[in-house]
Amino acid sequence: MQERATVRLANAIGYPDPVSGDAPLAVFNVDGEEITAEESGGRLLLRATLAPFGDDPGRAATLAGYAAGRILREEATLAYDPQEDAIILWQAAPVNLPRLALRTFFEQFTASWDWWRARVAEFDAPEPSFPEVVIRP
Repeated sequence: MQERATVRLANAIGYPDPVSGDAPLAVFNVDGEEITAEESGGRLLLRATLAPFGDDPGRAATLAGYAAGRILREEATLAYDPQEDAIILWQAAPVNLPRLALRTFFEQFTASWDWWRARVAEFDAPEPSFPEVVIRP
């Protein structure tokens, strides 16, 4: 019997904690946040929560504005999860990817996730204040 894709992913990325071999779902702790990997329907789905939706729906509109340009650069997709009432990022790949391809899949997802987390962090960053500058001849 072949190992589950979640176990193969954990091995491919060198994840230090053991992943249950019979569970189709695994949660990876990355930079203090959670990335969920789930094997379902012949696909391995990576998913991470970016921000709660209910706090400020305007944030979702701003993030959706970025999504159009990002879709051409990456495979990860911005979405809304109604069960969690949150804005999430997800990406899927076939479960039968070889080890190196699994590692690349995870690296690409986390790179995209880092970019999106930086955009979410900008919402809480204070507006920069520039001193008034006068240029005299």
